[in-house]
Amino acid sequence: MPDATLGPSAFIVLGFLNHAGPATAYDLKRWADDSVGFFWTFPRSQLYAEPQRLVTLGLLTETQEESGRRRRLYAVTDAGRAALSEWRRSPAGMPELRDPGLLRIFFTPAGDHAALRELAAGQLQQHQERLDTYHAMLRADPCGWADKPPFTRTLRMGELYEQACLTFWQEVLDDLRPE
Repeated sequence: MPDATLGPSAFIVLGFLNHAGPATAYDLKRWADDSVGFFWTFPRSQLYAEPQRLVTLGLLTETQEESGRRRRLYAVTDAGRAALSEWRRSPAGMPELRDPGLLRIFFTPAGDHAALRELAAGQLQQHQERLDTYHAMLRADPCGWADKPPFTRTLRMGELYEQACLTFWQEVLDDLRPE
């Protein structure tokens, strides 16, 4: 199946279900919040709509509980696994850098040292908090994925990214200090 109709949200759904097995849309949201949500931003509402769409494309199956909460459980089909495999092997392209701090610094006049100091200090705090979160994830491993190389690789990239951001924003602050 060509993936032209499939965006990143589709592959997030397929990837989670392929890794973890049948699950509800709520499970998908929870898993995204605790993992890919750290490096891929998207409306979480897509995780409720996307499984239904993937069912119509034959990439997922859907079963509904007969009683109780009547939750819908989704599972990957062979066609879904094939689409996921094809996507994983295709070129990823260049990353997007959507950093609100960089956007703000771009439009802040060079002479507005107070605004630049406040921005840099706030960004330093946020990036340090995220770095601390990554370190805690490595220690706690709530998903049970730390022994899986792809998970630790993405976490390592997050760690390197946060360290680079800390270096950058510290340089911004240092450049504002009186000589």
